Amino acid sequence: MNTAAKKKKLHDFIDTADDQQIIAFYNKIEGVITINSIASDSLIKIEKLELMKQASNDPLFLADMKEVMDDFDAIK
Repeated sequence: MNTAAKKKKLHDFIDTADDQQIIAFYNKIEGVITINSIASDSLIKIEKLELMKQASNDPLFLADMKEVMDDFDAIK
């Protein structure tokens, strides 16, 4: 069975399962969901930090930041 078929089967199960079945199924896979969520959040943070590092060397970004800072300086 390929991945698409497995996903469809899982969706069909979830769509038709009663509350007890959903709770039992979720309890079995909760650890995997949590670990994947934490890993995903960590990757997102790493990607954001990398983009921030790149921005700190981007002349257009730096010019925009200077313009904003100049605007704030004008209202002091």
